[in-house]
Amino acid sequence: MSTIIDLDENRFEQDVADKHEPALVVLTADWCRPCRALMPVLEDVAGDYAERVKVYRVDINASPGLATRLGARGVPTLCLFIDGTLETTRVGALSRVQLEQLLDEHL
Repeated sequence: MSTIIDLDENRFEQDVADKHEPALVVLTADWCRPCRALMPVLEDVAGDYAERVKVYRVDINASPGLATRLGARGVPTLCLFIDGTLETTRVGALSRVQLEQLLDEHL
C-alpha cells in the first residue's frame, strides 16, 4: 500500500493548507522521467517518515491550477508545508539522502 496520497485542487485546502501537520506536496507528470525516477525514492522515504509528514502527489496535467498556485516551473517540484504555510520548495529529482536532509532540516 502506498503512503503517498493523490491530491487535486479540490482537496488542497482541507488536506494541506488548513492543516497543522507537515505535508510534502510533490508535483509530477506521467511524461516526466525525473518524476518516475523520484517515485520509488519518495515511496521509501514517505514510509520511513509516515509519523512525521504526510506526502501528497499532484498530477500537474490533472490539476494545472494548483501547479500554477504552487509556482511550479518544472517537474518534479517538491513543496514542503509546515502549519499550512509553504516552508520551502525544491525542483528536480532528489536522491534519498537529499530528500531526507530536506525533511530533517525542516521537521
